[in-house]
Amino acid sequence: MKKLKLALLGAAALAAIAAAPSAAYADCQVGNCWGAVAYGPRGAWAYAVNYPARHIAERVAQNRCGGRCNHVLTFHNSCGAYASGPGAYSHYGWGNAMSRQAAESRAMYECNSRGPYCRVRVWGCTTR
Repeated sequence: MKKLKLALLGAAALAAIAAAPSAAYADCQVGNCWGAVAYGPRGAWAYAVNYPARHIAERVAQNRCGGRCNHVLTFHNSCGAYASGPGAYSHYGWGNAMSRQAAESRAMYECNSRGPYCRVRVWGCTTR
């Protein structure tokens, strides 16, 4: 009986965790969805998508970064990408576009115009 209670408790916890991300989707109305990418020194980065307000997307991205990100870039009803070269605070680029590929391409273009060896570090797209 004790094992059954533990199994049910575990299943309930997993269900709650699985349902948590959907709250962000439920809060975002298609046509008014915000996203953010956050980055910081030593390769810190995170993203958040499908939030009903800019400041919420910013805060969630920073929280997901564990306090290590000190820059946040936001996007609305679109995609955003951040690219950087090697090393802390080396050259970087930011892209915002209607598709992941276009946002990444823009971020890489900006980064490569400032220096070599760029890589896309983080991207995100809202549901629009």
